[in-house]
Amino acid sequence: MANFESNTTVDSSTLEKLVAKTVDVVINSSPITLRLLGNQKTWMGKRMKFPIKWQKGVAGTSFDGLQKFSTSRSSSFQMMEFDPTGYEINVVLPQIEVDVNESAKVIDVVARELQSRQEDMIDDIGALFYTVHTAADTNFLSLIDACDDNTLGSSLGYGGLARATYGIQGNYTADAAMTLALLRTKYAACTHGNAKPDLIVTTKLNWARYEVLCSAAATSGQIVYTNTGYPQMTRTGIVPSVQALKGQRGFDVLYFSGTPMVIDEKCPTSYMLFLNTDYLAFYGLKSTDPNYKAVKFAQGTIDSVYSDVPKTTGFSFSGFNTPIDQYAKVGHILLMGNLICSNPRTQGLNIHSS
Repeated sequence: MANFESNTTVDSSTLEKLVAKTVDVVINSSPITLRLLGNQKTWMGKRMKFPIKWQKGVAGTSFDGLQKFSTSRSSSFQMMEFDPTGYEINVVLPQIEVDVNESAKVIDVVARELQSRQEDMIDDIGALFYTVHTAADTNFLSLIDACDDNTLGSSLGYGGLARATYGIQGNYTADAAMTLALLRTKYAACTHGNAKPDLIVTTKLNWARYEVLCSAAATSGQIVYTNTGYPQMTRTGIVPSVQALKGQRGFDVLYFSGTPMVIDEKCPTSYMLFLNTDYLAFYGLKSTDPNYKAVKFAQGTIDSVYSDVPKTTGFSFSGFNTPIDQYAKVGHILLMGNLICSNPRTQGLNIHSS
């Protein structure tokens, strides 16, 4: 390749061209994070409380005559309780850079920095959604917390209750080779009546392992995607690839027992999560500070895994402030609330060694 960096003939006669699109080569996609943040429920009150029935009441009695009926009172109910927390990220720009940019703008540096920091924040939150909560941190609760049975580190219980005592354990299985029989066992453990997993989230490697297990069925014609491509996952659900929603990035999908299995690049190595999203939601606490305004992801100056996913994130932005001793712009983006599972026994986690 020719090097014109020190070529004075070319350098003194030809303008450089800056492409008006920045390519993101660091952020990895997390469809479950997008889905949870894009379909938030509203936080209400000091704490979110979820009543559960944790044990059967006093047994009834048979009778065939004039026996007395039991008048013993049953105590079957308890309350899971959750507190809100928050996460913030700054947006900082030297004003002199903004001034220079305005003099001959190709890319709007303010808009790009805002989009970049929003995407950094959702990437950070995606990592938190796969991190076990401990007593020492103020992080959001995670998907792992919802699936844990107390094995993965935290002895805090869940929702202020001991998991084993109140029947709020997730379904966790450690370090097992992937087989269809094992997947069926996990799926059955998470199924109670009509409540069953509606989304399986895993890594690229585990997705490929499952694809291999499906290969015989695909060869026999039971699974045919040759002409249409794989279905895709969007924030609003799963759609066939030929009907994928315009302006939304799709994610390849396979199915197990009618449940879509998708790749999440934030998912820890070897993990496979069986989720029932009917009992899993991010409850967002709205900022009432008039200086903080709601912001959205939108198309902008960065080509990234999130740039073409129009989605309300629940984030609030403080607007830019000017420090008294700096020529700069400083703002803060924040998200408040918590990720809550109201029925952990419908959630599951496998860790596959092969």
